[in-house]
Amino acid sequence: MPVCERFVSHADKLLKGAYVARVAAREPLVGRRVPRVNDARLLTGGARYLADLVVPGVRHAAILRSPIAHGRVLAIDANDLETPVDLLWGPDEIVPRVPGAMPILWHLPNQFQHHKPVVDHVVRHVGETVGILVTSSPAAAEDALERIFVDVDPWAAVLDAPAALAPGAPVIHPDGGTNVMAAFDAGDTAAHTDAVFRAADRVLHHDLRIGRLAGAPIEPRGIVAVPEPDGRLTVYTSTQAPHAVRDALSEVLGLPQHRLRVVAPDVGGGFGVKDHIYEDEVLVCLAALELGRPVRWVESRRESLLVTHQARDEAYAVDVAVDDDGRLRGLRIDAVRDGGAWFGIFGGGPLFTMTGTVPGPYTWDAVRTTATVVATNTTPLGSYRGFGQTQAAFVRERALDLTANALGMDPVELRLANLVTPDQQPYALRTAPITFDNGDYPANVERARELAAAWPPAPDDGRVRGVGYATYVQMAGVGPSEGNKFIGVDI
Repeated sequence: MPVCERFVSHADKLLKGAYVARVAAREPLVGRRVPRVNDARLLTGGARYLADLVVPGVRHAAILRSPIAHGRVLAIDANDLETPVDLLWGPDEIVPRVPGAMPILWHLPNQFQHHKPVVDHVVRHVGETVGILVTSSPAAAEDALERIFVDVDPWAAVLDAPAALAPGAPVIHPDGGTNVMAAFDAGDTAAHTDAVFRAADRVLHHDLRIGRLAGAPIEPRGIVAVPEPDGRLTVYTSTQAPHAVRDALSEVLGLPQHRLRVVAPDVGGGFGVKDHIYEDEVLVCLAALELGRPVRWVESRRESLLVTHQARDEAYAVDVAVDDDGRLRGLRIDAVRDGGAWFGIFGGGPLFTMTGTVPGPYTWDAVRTTATVVATNTTPLGSYRGFGQTQAAFVRERALDLTANALGMDPVELRLANLVTPDQQPYALRTAPITFDNGDYPANVERARELAAAWPPAPDDGRVRGVGYATYVQMAGVGPSEGNKFIGVDI
């Protein structure tokens, strides 16, 4: 064994021993540094990712995608195809084989719940899945893909939320009758909020925006579908949520859950974008069932940036009611999210979470939020990194900084004057069934200020530096609870 591997192996054993000893002694783990126990295998090349799996007889898939943002698929021209293929399907072959629809987990008021089957004849964003081919190797699959022409009749497209909401804009989902995919509000009534705002010394308005991003894990998405001799289907997939993948495949393919086995090997990053299954992955399973042999597909980096669900892309009109002494009175937010062409499994959940958590650990006399999720001819948006809560923190904390600047106050003093104190707990948010029942938020901010003051002076190199403050309370581990019932999931 090489020296480095011997060292890591020895260290790993020591760390595991320390961890086991601490657990055996019933020493508290929360608030302590707990050594990681699974690094050795990963650091020494022992990990097995999706592309590393050796599956006898596996064939390789490539996905046919739309070259334009909006239109109807007229034909798939494979006349120049030279590579032998096991299977080549377009919408005509796929649609009859898909009995179900892609599921949506979050059921919200006024949400356009319909989510398309795996593929239909209308494309709604560049890169949308329109077909699949299967052949002998990844290289052969890519060569064949380059010789296939997807003929699409182009339609007018809308590429951002304001355009989609404009009068006369093309309606992306005609059966919905509107480009508004979800609309909801949270918090206090409009009447109460208006009264609080009228009583405040001043009202400040801020227009804020968070741009779109692509969560690009080091390991792209991938899947291997293996039909078993007993009629079951085993699916190896780079996922954060194997149970959700099983449930979705059962619903879309019409297979009972006991005939599906989903295995997640080592996963090279997920960040939320691997928290469900995608249309192209369903097609791989369909192809494997049709051929009766294993089929593998691994996403390219170009595909990852083109079609893997993106995130955020939200705009906020923010009003803050505040007294001249810095006492926060009211918060009013109108938020618009570009939802992309289709809802992912979490529907309007990311913006819903933002509206529910935006008050943060501050005392307000009134908080009211209204929100709209809009369909556009762009890559669908979904979950990413504690979705909604980071947006809420940005909106709230940026608004507080701008408010402090307008009042001529120290941003830290503004926060300290309004943070929920330990003696005010349990403290219920005005926008969601969330209660702060522990934590000394003023002490945390004071400690942050102490640490910032003790930081060494920055070198005089011409660069401008500053210190910013923000508070962020993370909601996690919702589980089977009232929180799930609040979003329409009854488990």
